[in-house]
Amino acid sequence: MKNKSLGERIALLEKKVADLKKENKRFQMVRDVQAIQNVMSMHEYYHAACMHKEEVDAIWAQKTPGVAFEEAAINGRYVGLEAIKGFYVEFFGRFFKTALREVREIFPQLKDDPENELAFGVQILHTLTTPVIEVAGDGKTAKAVWLSPGHVTLPVRGKLQAFWHWDRYAVDFVNEDGKWKIWHMFVGKDFSTPYEKSWVEAALDPRPGIRLDTLPDFPKPNAPSLKPYGGYSPFKVAQFEPIPPVPYRTFSETFSY
Repeated sequence: MKNKSLGERIALLEKKVADLKKENKRFQMVRDVQAIQNVMSMHEYYHAACMHKEEVDAIWAQKTPGVAFEEAAINGRYVGLEAIKGFYVEFFGRFFKTALREVREIFPQLKDDPENELAFGVQILHTLTTPVIEVAGDGKTAKAVWLSPGHVTLPVRGKLQAFWHWDRYAVDFVNEDGKWKIWHMFVGKDFSTPYEKSWVEAALDPRPGIRLDTLPDFPKPNAPSLKPYGGYSPFKVAQFEPIPPVPYRTFSETFSY
């Protein structure tokens, strides 16, 4: 380098600086992807512990307009933190208390803490597989999808019933004050079937399964569904849904989950 002119040396240094900036951006994107995976994993841990209020406070967007939660099984969308809390926090809180009363009736010989609000024996456990995560070029938002095998245990008709339960997640994330938060969440159910019954049998059974929107005091969604999703059926072909994200520069160039 000492044989080069001052102008040539400056040009080489400028190229090295530019290369370092590109490398730092790629490294930051890798860190963002891991952080986003952690946020979604925390959703599963909070959900499994029935800690919905703590979840919304900790990992959902608090400042960004348009925060939304869509459950395809109820064909609607909750837009705004208050609407989300009305469904995911308050309604589920009542649901868990009702489950506790039912479990106490199933096992009257068991004496739990009368101050308990969560039912013993009840479990909602979802996992995350096959992630596709894309961070926007501007680093302000991200998009991701997952498949989610899981199982659920709930009191049904006087007994604790185990279910296989498979979902699909599609989530938009937003960076608030340097931390990734859930901005829009879509949950599509592939199937929910009793442990001893296949998903094909469940799909062919004309009797309705458990539907949250038929329960008392169910809060109706305040917006229509963006992505109707019917789940598994023996009479239709597999769907490429939700559509996995592709690289994008800024959120205005893409669509909302």
